[in-house]
Amino acid sequence: MNEKLEVLYVDDEADIRTIVEMSLGLDAGLGLRLCDTGQEALDLLDEGEWRPNIALIDRMMPEMSGEVLLKALRAREGLAGLPILFVTASARQGDIQTYLAMGADGVITKPFDPLSLAAQVRDHYRRIKGA
Repeated sequence: MNEKLEVLYVDDEADIRTIVEMSLGLDAGLGLRLCDTGQEALDLLDEGEWRPNIALIDRMMPEMSGEVLLKALRAREGLAGLPILFVTASARQGDIQTYLAMGADGVITKPFDPLSLAAQVRDHYRRIKGA
């Protein structure tokens, strides 16, 4: 993949956002935008100046859950096909099947290994896009 893979990460926990920023920052081929709420993510995307190739969403956030954000993204024109992964500690097999049935494209389990996060994101993206 020669062009930069743009990643949106949404999580209400500042420390997790910082870890993700450092982890994905190790891969020069990844671009990253961070949001701390679902509404902030929707506002960013509604501006229309930037589009991610993939979104990573914390499933459990206070004001707008990951599930609500997922539905909002799927309902927006131009974003319905955006690959979306939940990032969550609730990742038993039954949970994952539920998330996939909701429309998520995959799950990254918390806690994740910061050194392999970029590779996980790339692997999920290739799988989803069939590349």
